[in-house]
Amino acid sequence: MQTRTARLGGVMGVWEAADRLERLARELRAGSLGLDAGRVSLNLSPAVMLDVEIRVSQARDREGLDVRLSWSPQRPEAAGPRGEF
Repeated sequence: MQTRTARLGGVMGVWEAADRLERLARELRAGSLGLDAGRVSLNLSPAVMLDVEIRVSQARDREGLDVRLSWSPQRPEAAGPRGEF
């Protein structure tokens, strides 16, 4: 499967950015996350457990917050019991 990427960026006000993040959080809780950016549209189905990375940076002239969530897509063959009992 080829990697498809959608990226949304630009300058927006703090309230608009917070609204966008809250919308993404609601979609994440609902189990389906979508992003339309230009001609690319992706719909993701997050797993129950996520790899989470949150990084903040601060310099004299710039501050930043990077949030990265990743997971392995759920596959029917991986849905059964695993490990030892």
